[in-house]
Amino acid sequence: MTNKKVLIVGNKPYENFKFDDIIDSFDIIYRCNLAWPDNNNGTKFGRLAMCDHIYLNFVSKSLSKKEIFDLYGSGYDNAYLSDWYDWFQSNKPNFEEIFHMAYNTSQWNSILSSYGCPHQVTRIPRTGFSTIFKALSESTESHSSSEVFVCCFSLSGDEFRKSFGLKDETAKAEGQGCHDKNNEVNILTWLHNNQKVDASLCMLTDTEEPTLQTDNMQPSPFILDLINKK
Repeated sequence: MTNKKVLIVGNKPYENFKFDDIIDSFDIIYRCNLAWPDNNNGTKFGRLAMCDHIYLNFVSKSLSKKEIFDLYGSGYDNAYLSDWYDWFQSNKPNFEEIFHMAYNTSQWNSILSSYGCPHQVTRIPRTGFSTIFKALSESTESHSSSEVFVCCFSLSGDEFRKSFGLKDETAKAEGQGCHDKNNEVNILTWLHNNQKVDASLCMLTDTEEPTLQTDNMQPSPFILDLINKK
């Protein structure tokens, strides 16, 4: 059985470290919400996971640009929102799949309990975080030997490197309210340290020469080899 390497690409952008070759080397790529490829985040379209309201408004209802602006203009940069709307209308067919990433807190917590993880999902998980569990559960259900990797995620609850297109004030509030960013960071850290998910690429600082900020985590030999080949 072929060992597939699955990469969930978050929306925290890098400007200096060149990521395209590394991301494109993975077999299966997931992107999230208002993300597009070829933005120093790999050139492959892959599969696009969308949260409830993004999928409803951009896909199911296919709202007009004006309607989208009315809904999201307060949280997103208007130029980004306009450009992404136009781009998405033209590029939908290029994704392998565009799907609603429904969260299932009880299933995610069941997976964590089976691993012996001391943490549980306490609020509505964000899209990228849910996609990690989707990949983990699919690997288990299919009895495959897929490995799950993540990149461009936060590894600190104090980091406010904003996601693509978000206004500053929206970025600062990201992971609050119905979400719990700190809890998700704790779970991702535990999953990495217990070799369930490889978050090594999230340790990269945004510098031209690769630098890893490890803190209480250590990068995997596989990712170190990928980085050293650049």
